[in-house]
Amino acid sequence: MKKLNLTMLYVEDEADTRERLSEVFKHKVQTLYVAKDGKEALELFKKHQINFIVSDFNMPNMNGIELCNAVKKINRHIFFTLLTAFDDFELLTNAIDAHVDKFLKKPVNAKKLFQTLDNIYEKIENEFQLERSTVCLQEAEKIANLAYWDVNLSKKEIHFSKEVYELFNLKEPLNHIELSKIIVDDYKDKFLDIFNTKIFTEENIDEIISICDKNSQLKYFKVTAKRWKSSICGKWHLIGIFQDITHFELQRLELLKESQSDPMLKISNKKRISSQLEDLIKSSKRYGHPIGVIFFDIDNFKGINDKYGHLAADCILVQLAQLIQKNIRQSDFFGRWGGDEFIIINSHTNPDAVITLTNKILEKIKEFNWEKNINLTISAGLSFYEAGDNVKSLIHRADLKMIDAKNSGKNRYVH
Repeated sequence: MKKLNLTMLYVEDEADTRERLSEVFKHKVQTLYVAKDGKEALELFKKHQINFIVSDFNMPNMNGIELCNAVKKINRHIFFTLLTAFDDFELLTNAIDAHVDKFLKKPVNAKKLFQTLDNIYEKIENEFQLERSTVCLQEAEKIANLAYWDVNLSKKEIHFSKEVYELFNLKEPLNHIELSKIIVDDYKDKFLDIFNTKIFTEENIDEIISICDKNSQLKYFKVTAKRWKSSICGKWHLIGIFQDITHFELQRLELLKESQSDPMLKISNKKRISSQLEDLIKSSKRYGHPIGVIFFDIDNFKGINDKYGHLAADCILVQLAQLIQKNIRQSDFFGRWGGDEFIIINSHTNPDAVITLTNKILEKIKEFNWEKNINLTISAGLSFYEAGDNVKSLIHRADLKMIDAKNSGKNRYVH
């Protein structure tokens, strides 16, 4: 007979029965404690780590149902089997109220008793495995900064777990519309698109969003989700997680910034500015935001390079980059297209505002005290987003306008 790796408490007031069944139980379980009445059993239960209890019903001092009540108040998960010679309806009702898990009628059938013990062992093992999985999952969630959410696709109901609010440092439950208010503007449309559309139309979701925390620091979260079908109700659901990936995302963005910025001027390079313009065009196609492009280069820069040398020319490029950055909006994009060619991208603004900015830049360049007291000027071409435009066509038009500005005398702009 295989011993079960469990600790059992057996309670019986009748000496012969207690002795006989105790010998049987010793061969079946790893550890056995024996008590002659309910009070003694309760004391043993309080002192030792008991997995399950087999108890007679009719005992002095404290009967089996009273013992079950007392035990379940301490630990409601304990499996409790009641042995009784009675077949009374009131007794059964009271036993059910006391949360007795199993009944066995006396005299006990050995085969049935062993089968009951095996079933109890299997239930305890299953509950242990479930508990272990739950604990492991909870600890893994804490370590990985995870919080889950789920969707009933048939009812179109979204449920965020309490861990979501803890992860986002929120004090009260919010629906996804209210939750979107803490999402950074650049990610807000994506967030709403996930919870308004994608969760109902796509099998899997894998996105990144960002919020600004109470200390005004950006935090990044990975949003992933997968569909599953319930074997119980037969309906489709979606389970998703938010994961705090701020540390990794900031590292990735820093590396990306380094790979997409001009090392000398500390501004976007051609690759980065193209990507930024492409994103703005996608947004403009969807929401109608206007886009203006200012494309310019330095007049007679080769002559400056030849006359004053590379060091002076590089210093002028640095001064120019710093001057432009000081005179554009935080929402504008500015980068080096190549050599002495630069580009400014304005979004969410009208053509008149772009022209005003261009005039401002021409004036600032004229007033600035340049390296070697050089009289620096630029020629600029302006273009504005039109239906059907892409990055190449929008910049090409601005480039042609810049050539027109040079051919018409330099130190000016054409649009």
